[in-house]
Amino acid sequence: MAIKKVTIRDVAREAGVSVTLVSFVMNAKEGKDGRLDCPVNVDTAKRVLQVAKKLGYRRNNAAASLRSGRSRSIAVIVSDLSNQFFSEICRDIEQVAYKEGYTVIFLSSEENADKLDKLIDTVIGFNVEGLIVAPCLDAEQVLSRVSNIGIPTVVFDRDIAGDHYGRVLVDNIDAGYMAANYLLHQGFGKIEMISYQNGVTSLLDRETGYRKAMEEAGLGDDVRIHKIDYEASAAKKDVIGIVRDAVKRGTEAFVLPTKKIGLYGFNALNVLGLNIQKDLSFVCFDESDIVDISKPAVPHIVQPVAEIAERSYALLRKMIEEKATDEDKLVRLKAKLEVGGRFGSEPTAASF
Repeated sequence: MAIKKVTIRDVAREAGVSVTLVSFVMNAKEGKDGRLDCPVNVDTAKRVLQVAKKLGYRRNNAAASLRSGRSRSIAVIVSDLSNQFFSEICRDIEQVAYKEGYTVIFLSSEENADKLDKLIDTVIGFNVEGLIVAPCLDAEQVLSRVSNIGIPTVVFDRDIAGDHYGRVLVDNIDAGYMAANYLLHQGFGKIEMISYQNGVTSLLDRETGYRKAMEEAGLGDDVRIHKIDYEASAAKKDVIGIVRDAVKRGTEAFVLPTKKIGLYGFNALNVLGLNIQKDLSFVCFDESDIVDISKPAVPHIVQPVAEIAERSYALLRKMIEEKATDEDKLVRLKAKLEVGGRFGSEPTAASF
């Protein structure tokens, strides 16, 4: 026997009020004081909510968003939800969005433009009010379609061509420069870098910064950037081979410009029986337990994760409300280089 769906009319009948009044209550936003923002007596509103809960009534969000044109939802699409950098940003966005009554849909493109295209179709179907996206390679055409239909979009971490987007970016040229310059000031001259083949702008900028520091030190001819596969098992093997050959050539240090590449670097040391600092020195990116507990602690570039999340959400809200100026639409943040970590020695900003 099919169970009858509880409707708004059932709630109104049980509570002894009009359908319109129930609609006011069920669609009202809850303020910070816990009161509903609607023209209904507090006790009456409380009774309506109690009846709705007792009957098992669920608001039809899709229908409500079609009527109002507002879904009070946004989508966040990153390359990899399991990546701690992206998962922390997603968590921070969700926390600030929740306080403002917004629901957030989280999705992962896996660095695949075709998958991103399908995800975009899905969230358009949910009538989201805006997007926050870390673009994968070849995302330009997909995201231009979004801007053409008028969905406000903020890109972060990676840049993309187009005048319609908001941007929250870290100065990655400066970050790559800091990483290489730190190693140069420690007296190293044979410094190499391992990066991905996928060519996302954040990595290309970090490569530019590394190259700039080396050239300023008169070591332009010694610049060496190894490109590895993005897929994990292939990348691990690639890094082991790179490190093995580098040690034979007398390489002294590496800039490892993502957390995963940093982990592959430590894995290579372990497989090859090498020691950090004694055989090779690293500067890594982003915080990780391995970087923190390593003795000595490994210098690492720290990105302002919480600020990236907060500024991305704030900019998107401005764009949704059509209040963002051209100046508002570009936010550029600075990373910092730290020595030490969360375990053992206190993190301190490196000075050189």
